[in-house]
Amino acid sequence: MTHHTITTSIGDQLIERKHEIANNIFSALLDAYPTIYVEARRIESLPYFEQLIELIGEGLLRGENNLDKSSQWGKEVGRLASGQGVPLHLSISKSSLYKKVILEDIVLHNEATLSKEILLQITNDIDHTFTTMISAFCEAYSEYAEEQLKISEEKYLSLSTPVVPIFSDLAVLPLIGQVDEVRGEMMAEHVLLECKKLSIHKLIIDLSGVYEVNPLFQQGIMKLIDSLKLLGIEPILSGMRPEMSIEFVQMGINISSLKIYQSLNKAVENHENEIV
Repeated sequence: MTHHTITTSIGDQLIERKHEIANNIFSALLDAYPTIYVEARRIESLPYFEQLIELIGEGLLRGENNLDKSSQWGKEVGRLASGQGVPLHLSISKSSLYKKVILEDIVLHNEATLSKEILLQITNDIDHTFTTMISAFCEAYSEYAEEQLKISEEKYLSLSTPVVPIFSDLAVLPLIGQVDEVRGEMMAEHVLLECKKLSIHKLIIDLSGVYEVNPLFQQGIMKLIDSLKLLGIEPILSGMRPEMSIEFVQMGINISSLKIYQSLNKAVENHENEIV
């Protein structure tokens, strides 16, 4: 039998017996990771293993690696595993077990016709496929980590920039800490949405919790102020320390048209007097 005939025969075998091999993979996982895998997960796991075996079988049949499909499989399984909280190193170690089971099955059913040269070539082909899958695993984990970081940042920013209603038409935005470029962008978006939701006409931006002013902070504040004006909401500043006002002037930012109060209490008192 020629090299090509043997490899295509093995490819056919893998596809025909994919369900059995998939079960063997899951059984190996049960033995290797008894605290993670339980028998109840077998049914939901088998389709992914069958897809993997079919990919490898098709590659041997055609004599080429299904790099696109291999990458797609790796990404899909990587997203699933990362979403379930499975550590990346564990996913990679499990892929070694998948490969071991598949190669052992090939040797077991083709021992009479499988030369060392052909086995080496098949092992190299399968290794190449798994390398592509592992790369896609890592990419999926990286994307998931970035998504979770963004979600965490959004939650933090929404908590760190609360719009607190005081009266039906007045709310307060107490700022604490630094405002960098990312927080500045998200702060403006979050605050504007909250103001619209609350249907307020005035927003007091309280700066008493800000102890360091930098250009990014100033740009973020001014962008918020300009955006509030465009929505017909009057921005009011409170709690600005003298050194902060000097830094605004040095940056060439004109805030003289805004109502500015020494403290939040003064700003609220003034609003009460206007109502009376």
